[in-house]
Amino acid sequence: MNEYRTTAAKPVLVVAFLNQVFGVDPATGRVLWEHKEDGLPNSSTALLVTPAAIYAATFSRITCLRYPTGELLWQAKTAVQGRATLLLEGDRLFVARLGEIECFSLTGQSLWHNRFKGKGMGPVALGVPDNVTQSDDTG
Repeated sequence: MNEYRTTAAKPVLVVAFLNQVFGVDPATGRVLWEHKEDGLPNSSTALLVTPAAIYAATFSRITCLRYPTGELLWQAKTAVQGRATLLLEGDRLFVARLGEIECFSLTGQSLWHNRFKGKGMGPVALGVPDNVTQSDDTG
């Protein structure tokens, strides 16, 4: 997973595309590490980066990597597939897709899943006071 060594001082720029997550030295553009996800080729990846962790949601999975090293901490399958919206609030990670929300602990355990049955499908925005993530309707 980490064939590159992290030598850059913080912050490390985190870049995600095509089921891959990279740590990049923002001063030089040099790739420091990379993590490749299994899944559909060419699917989008939603990112949420904190001072301690990187949360990457691909088509059907959520992955947690250590920031800034890219070390794999955990992975979990999600109940719903598709482009995700992520929100971290306290000790809960919320993953929304197509009108459904799943809540994970910071150790990757699924805590609950709400399908909003009968309410329709579509991009989801998430928010609590001072912490809002707009929906991403790119498909």
